[in-house]
Amino acid sequence: MSNGPLNNKSIADERSVLNLDRVVFIGRSFSEYLWMFNLDLSNLKDLKILDCPSGASSFVAEASNEYKVKQAVGCDLMYDDNNISMIEKKGRDDLEYMITRLSQVPDFYDWNMYPNIEDLRKTRASSLGKFISDYAEKGMVNNPSKKYDRYVKAILPNLPFNDKSFDLVLSSNFLFYYHNVFDYDFHHDSILEMLRVTSKEVRIFPIQKPDAKIPEYFETLMESIKRHMQEKISFRIEKVKYEFRSGVNKMLVLKRDG
Repeated sequence: MSNGPLNNKSIADERSVLNLDRVVFIGRSFSEYLWMFNLDLSNLKDLKILDCPSGASSFVAEASNEYKVKQAVGCDLMYDDNNISMIEKKGRDDLEYMITRLSQVPDFYDWNMYPNIEDLRKTRASSLGKFISDYAEKGMVNNPSKKYDRYVKAILPNLPFNDKSFDLVLSSNFLFYYHNVFDYDFHHDSILEMLRVTSKEVRIFPIQKPDAKIPEYFETLMESIKRHMQEKISFRIEKVKYEFRSGVNKMLVLKRDG
């Protein structure tokens, strides 16, 4: 696909199509998570990991069933054990919504990762299927006084987990990317909340908007986060292997120092 200069109409189309007007419930695979977060499989085995929000991704299912990670938990506002069929329908509907929007501007994507749109649809549908199967089998626990199960209903910026419950918190394709849906305060409070429930690291992908630019408030946000954490935190930006949306390939790593 062409990566050449864009005319004004293309830029306008990109902004209207790529800035989704709602958060989609989309599935991504364990392998995609390794690429998005620069994860080394050999270092995951002994970790307790939270995927937040997990959406329809199969990371938790694959991490638990195939890769035997110590503990993998997914949380999302959509999780409701009495409405599995509704969750599956939401996942399928949002997949088609995303495919329709993306097909309008294919030149803004790098098709080295997926041969074509149909292959992308199949990959996302496969992740959704694995998630639904595991979700239906394992169920969920919403009472924070009990042992956490794999899928927990939760809404940022208020998570039902104790302080430092996890070693690593992963957050994909949510914060920063939905810059037109969530404001500065939501990002600020959500990041602090994820830092509260981890003992080591939070990794967020991407830190860029759909136009590949880092939000203008990023430095101010990081300064405030550090103040609230009493400077017991460091952060860095890493380039990752995952780059489907052209130019969107940077991850934020926040590391607790105490």
